Amino acid sequence: MKARLHLDQFCDISKVTPELQPLVSWVPGLDRDRKPTQVAVYKAGTIFDGAIALQLCKTGQAAPADDEAALALGWSEQQVESQRVEYQMNAMGINNKGDRDLFRAGVIVGYHADGQYKPGPNWEAYHQAIMEKEDAEI
Repeated sequence: MKARLHLDQFCDISKVTPELQPLVSWVPGLDRDRKPTQVAVYKAGTIFDGAIALQLCKTGQAAPADDEAALALGWSEQQVESQRVEYQMNAMGINNKGDRDLFRAGVIVGYHADGQYKPGPNWEAYHQAIMEKEDAEI
């Protein structure tokens, strides 16, 4: 049973088993003191095999990568995608219901460091619709 990660995942290298060791990549990052260091990650697209594959799919971190995993999960592609989006929003700290709706609609893709929205592909259309609605109410 196999699953493919949707996003890069940080990993606690002290808990990585020998069979998972080859899946770990090292990338530039910052330590707790904000000094440059190398951090361990499982890169997006990494394939996990075995019981962990189903767990990763159920949480939205991965999608089935073979028929066995798809059958064990028993979800439609739409359900897998919906769970992926939920996981992505959680990972990005998008917790407000209104913001989650905007993310799903492609209006925002997250937040800047100052908490302001990062515009998504539908940002302009959304604001145009708001302006038209406000004009119609006048």
